[in-house]
Amino acid sequence: MDLHDSLTGHGEGAPQPPSVLRALNAVQARLDGPAVVHDDSHLRATARTLLGALDLSPDVALACVLRNQIGGSYAARHSVETAVIAALVARALHMRPAHLLSLTAAALALHATGRHDDSRDTPRTAAGNGWFTALLQDHSPDPLPDDTDIEAAAHLLRMADRYCAGISARNYRRSLLPDDALRRVLADSPDPVLTEAFEREIGHYPPGTLVRLASAETGIVVHRDGARPEILCLLDAQGIVLAVPQPRQVDGNGCSIAAALGEDDVALRVPMKGVWGPLASL
Repeated sequence: MDLHDSLTGHGEGAPQPPSVLRALNAVQARLDGPAVVHDDSHLRATARTLLGALDLSPDVALACVLRNQIGGSYAARHSVETAVIAALVARALHMRPAHLLSLTAAALALHATGRHDDSRDTPRTAAGNGWFTALLQDHSPDPLPDDTDIEAAAHLLRMADRYCAGISARNYRRSLLPDDALRRVLADSPDPVLTEAFEREIGHYPPGTLVRLASAETGIVVHRDGARPEILCLLDAQGIVLAVPQPRQVDGNGCSIAAALGEDDVALRVPMKGVWGPLASL
């Protein structure tokens, strides 16, 4: 089933507007390219490109994590997704720009190390946490302030790494639904400040999540708004594609989310540009 007939695209031939999707794809291409990703100047420049994409739209960046899991190597894609999640939470915690750049560069460096979490054997020992701390320090353009802040940043990196591994399909398992992946990460977090910030900023149903509403309609989360995310309904209660997708605002009364859905639960192709417009164009 295809939504291109009901989700109107933009005309061709016009100058390309800024695009979060295009920027994140460029970051992934750089990680998969011939450049030496261990080089700090390369990593920092790539991290700045990613942070610029978040400036355009955090919601579209989150949607890219869920809706753009194709192309390139898994290692590079996972590193980009981890960097997006970690940077969004770090910004919500008002991390200093230099330290935010360090965190983002360290997340991108996961590609070079191959030490990303495969969702079966998450490092929970002091040695595992120490490895993330060392990774963060290795790619810090400025000294991080103290051991407590370094450990918190390393813990955030580990949370983002595990969350992104969970929502990615692998050859031995299906991907976790976003709300399941979030609960799994928060359950293992010993830091209440990071736990609260991660849950608030990423949410149980981040943009890009397919959902079934209490009305039995099927839609996709478009924008975050605390406990009242914006949904675009794509299928009616009978599972028929809507000629004109309908916006809904979750309010807990007349409109509420009944469940997140996986790709296999909905025979539906959702074009990102049709939902998020030019910010999600290739």
